[in-house]
Amino acid sequence: MANVGLGVTIGRHSLRAVKLRKKGDQYVVTRVFADRLDDSTRGVAGRALDARGFRGSPAVVGLTGRDVIIRYTQVPPVPDWRLRTLMKFEVEEVSQQSGGDVSADYRALNLPDPEGIRDDDTILVALARNKYLSEITRSLESGGIKLGEGVPNSVALFNAFAANATYTEDETALLVNVGSENVDIAVQQGGELIFARNATPGGQAFTDAIAQAFNTSEGKAEKMKKTKGDVTPKGQAKYPDPTSEKVANAIMGVAGQMASMIQSTLMIARAQTRLPDLKIDRVLLAGGGASLKGLDLYLKQALDVPVEHFDPFQLCDTSGLQPDELEMIEKNPHEFTVAVGLAQNRVAAEAMALSVLPAALKRARDFATKGVFSVIAAAVMVGVLFVIYNGRTNAAAEFRDRGGAVTTKERKAKNDDKKMRKALAMAQEQEVKHRLLAELVQPGVLLSEVWAEVEGNISPYIYIDTVQLNVSSPTHTFTYYKPKNATKPASGYADTTRSRYRLRECNVRVKGRISHGQNASRIAGQFINACIANKRGLLVETVKPPREGKGGRDGTFEIDFFPGITLESAIEKGMPITLRSISLDDPQEPTAFLGFRADGVRVRVPVEEVKTRQRKELIKQLQQGQ
Repeated sequence: MANVGLGVTIGRHSLRAVKLRKKGDQYVVTRVFADRLDDSTRGVAGRALDARGFRGSPAVVGLTGRDVIIRYTQVPPVPDWRLRTLMKFEVEEVSQQSGGDVSADYRALNLPDPEGIRDDDTILVALARNKYLSEITRSLESGGIKLGEGVPNSVALFNAFAANATYTEDETALLVNVGSENVDIAVQQGGELIFARNATPGGQAFTDAIAQAFNTSEGKAEKMKKTKGDVTPKGQAKYPDPTSEKVANAIMGVAGQMASMIQSTLMIARAQTRLPDLKIDRVLLAGGGASLKGLDLYLKQALDVPVEHFDPFQLCDTSGLQPDELEMIEKNPHEFTVAVGLAQNRVAAEAMALSVLPAALKRARDFATKGVFSVIAAAVMVGVLFVIYNGRTNAAAEFRDRGGAVTTKERKAKNDDKKMRKALAMAQEQEVKHRLLAELVQPGVLLSEVWAEVEGNISPYIYIDTVQLNVSSPTHTFTYYKPKNATKPASGYADTTRSRYRLRECNVRVKGRISHGQNASRIAGQFINACIANKRGLLVETVKPPREGKGGRDGTFEIDFFPGITLESAIEKGMPITLRSISLDDPQEPTAFLGFRADGVRVRVPVEEVKTRQRKELIKQLQQGQ
């Protein structure tokens, strides 16, 4: 993990940068910068940063606006390598819909599950148009600064909170960053990001309302907003002059729009997280637009929860900053919140590290930072897992004992837990790959076993005409939910279907004849019964019952061999699994089906994970057989 981070936000009117380094358990802020931007300087922001000595570290830049998409998708628990494939399809789908190339990154959300009913993972996918990223890259390179990665402002907002705020494990906080044209929102619960979004209107809407009310230029309206703007609720506000009251009347409606947008965001968050009772304990404001006088009081009245400005430097060491830098952050620390979260994207263990970069830049960065170390990492993996496991166990015990406010050690325990889950996922990946390989070779295994079974049970009066191997690869189709109107998040959701996961199914059909003059039904029945009683766990079904030959002809029979019984999953997105030599764990009160996969691995499938109809029929058959 990096120990130095540079976070940069390039807005419509402002440029902000924060550079920090991690020293032990503390973050030391080494440089802070803010400057005004306009149409002529936004494209060369790197020059201003270079002039203030920010060259040397790749910049983590905040992403927001209409060129940035944050979406969510639900997938069954799968190993990392399969999740990467699923997300690749997701990104390609968005790229086709948006009509242009996009770059993306994703992270699984650790959503609360108080009822224990979640059977899939929710993945946050962050995408940005490459054209937008190219503009940022050129702006930084004007001062010799490289783009390290792009991160949505809403995710950076959460990172700043997770690394620098004091909170309790059961607290739910709404984080709101008011930018010029957009509002970035994150919902956190107990130090976990559970929802993120960017929306409108931003602070520019207040300026536009003033310009329209006073029929003046944007520049003068912006100045009036800063000197006379006040959205303190009526009855609480005290205006120094009539002009201030007129300005307040002009922008009060915009404040109402912002409050309504936040409330609708909470409705979307409840639907997306499937937490209908989700309630906010407090609201933290950030960004330049949050400096508007009275905005905290207005939102407090509208949302009926405490609202305060967030200071991202409260747990940081700022003693090394220059006097002008200290004055800058002491006056309005909340304006630097996103920049701090960006700087901590890969520095803070508590952060949700995202990297939205074009593929070429990402490969170059990964090669430079990971190439040689991957070999070393593989060599010490076993030892690391042991250390992580012990660290996780000890830290988790301490976490339970202490309770209360989240401390540095408690956050470290959660980080160790995440590392342990990742390590376990790597082990699961190997198991899944083994299963898929077994499914690939299953047709060949089945054919050889059928040959052996037929050869062992054949009699002098039976002749085999054909042994035909049939293989198919159907697609697993499942239901998922998508917004009714992609451009209107509050429009609700509709269910549709999606087809993924190629399966592998096979059977062997055996057609044969019984010699003329013999009792075809009896001889064929003996042969079929012997095949049904096989010890290989193969499933045998009669396609056509044995027929007696007429007019001097031979009798015939036709049977199918299957690799076992295919259990149909009751889980919405679960894949079916084929088992042979199937049995019950408890004949009287069964809780699971037991059997073997094609690769010989013994498998236990809980009965509730099998479709009800098949479950009941299979249990009845197995109980009667036992």
